Amino acid sequence: MSVRVPLIVAVLAAVTAACGPPSPPKPTGGPAKPAASASAAPSVPSGLPPMAEMPPAGVTGSKKAKVKEDGRLWTCAATPSASGSNSAAARVKAMGEACAGVTKMHAVGGMLAGAQAAADPHAENRVKLEAGKCYRVYFAFEVSEDAVLVLRDSAGDIVAESHGPALPEKGTACFDAADDATLLFAAGSGKGAWAAQVWSD
Repeated sequence: MSVRVPLIVAVLAAVTAACGPPSPPKPTGGPAKPAASASAAPSVPSGLPPMAEMPPAGVTGSKKAKVKEDGRLWTCAATPSASGSNSAAARVKAMGEACAGVTKMHAVGGMLAGAQAAADPHAENRVKLEAGKCYRVYFAFEVSEDAVLVLRDSAGDIVAESHGPALPEKGTACFDAADDATLLFAAGSGKGAWAAQVWSD
């Protein structure tokens, strides 16, 4: 059976046969240097995994809430002092009141409180949060500043975490849908009383 070669292939074959293969270019100097690529990715040290893609701004993993930053909120929570008392609850109350003029928020629910040591498991408190609302949690640990508070949504994803004195540190956590979230408090060092309170707009 004969195989028909397309016309263009046949023409190219005939030209190549008549003229011979093209002669190689003459060397003009040393070996050619590879062209630098402006878009070349920086090399990764051996043994290290590639960098993970950063999440979108304002999102720390939760699909139910977003953090809205406001630098004024860091200032108001960091400056107040509780008059006549250094208790965790008094400090939390003072912070909430100092920031109320900026956040336009009010306390929702009672004061969360307990005792915690670095060797203890973290303390968990469930909080019911409403759709379309923004929240901020003020907290304090009597014996040191070495503590952390985490807000986790009902899916288990972290909305925000903070080492104090408020969560989020520089803003508010706004929920798109009603959710049964969890606040987790853990002490990094020392042992003593802690307190936290949820504020909302």
